[in-house]
Amino acid sequence: MNENPKPGPTPASPRRGFIQWLLGGLTALYAGCFAYPMIRFLRSGGAEEGGEKVTQITFGEGMKLKPGEFRMFKFGSKPGILIRHSEAEFSAFYASCTHLGCTVSYSHPDRLITCACHGGRYDPVSGKNVAGPPPKPLTPLKVEIATETLMIKV
Repeated sequence: MNENPKPGPTPASPRRGFIQWLLGGLTALYAGCFAYPMIRFLRSGGAEEGGEKVTQITFGEGMKLKPGEFRMFKFGSKPGILIRHSEAEFSAFYASCTHLGCTVSYSHPDRLITCACHGGRYDPVSGKNVAGPPPKPLTPLKVEIATETLMIKV
């Protein structure tokens, strides 16, 4: 009798195992590179790095501004803009364009808040969009005048 061994599974070659391990590692790395920013974006939800949402800041430099001047400031993790119109009139807004989120700036000669990305223009007193592609006004912040400082609140 001629006994032929039945063909069975052959052990995987070391090269094949290494390639499978390498491809699995690269796939996991790619998935991590995609998932990490997505998770950070979804978890942000307006809370700051310390886990608390900023609702007000004290802005001491605001009283030093002359009428017609402006200052950019950080309101939590978002940029803000403060404009002094007269001795007792201030306005403050989140400084993110409502079109695509670019940072806006104040143009004193034009007396408008402008977005350099796509030419959006806003009224510096009300924040209302007056020209360009922005679909809605800037988000206003409340300004309260205290002794030698300004309180800027949501």
